[in-house]
Amino acid sequence: MLKILNLEQVILKTKELAEDKLVKGENADEFVEIGEADGFKIYVTAGKTIKTDFDAFHKNPRDVFMLVLQGELELAFENGEKAIVKARECFVLPKLVPHRCFFSKMTVAVEGVYEKDLT
Repeated sequence: MLKILNLEQVILKTKELAEDKLVKGENADEFVEIGEADGFKIYVTAGKTIKTDFDAFHKNPRDVFMLVLQGELELAFENGEKAIVKARECFVLPKLVPHRCFFSKMTVAVEGVYEKDLT
């Protein structure tokens, strides 16, 4: 069955979840699933980084596609490279690449990940 969503409403819901974390003094990184097809999941994500005392890089077990709708994010890599991705820009982050994400302002994106067969 075809699932039709109002993207504006999903964005508002996701931002509200993120803002609840910010009120508690926590970094916000919220995801609301909007669709799935054979193991490929699509989310609206909203986030803002308020605590910058993290040094750990992390790796995703799968490739990640992200289309930034509002705001921007900074990606930092172990080799010292950085990239800033702004609204209306997108990227694919290959799996297992060590990185950090920093959201200087509330950022909203559509994110797609292939999650089938992950253990």
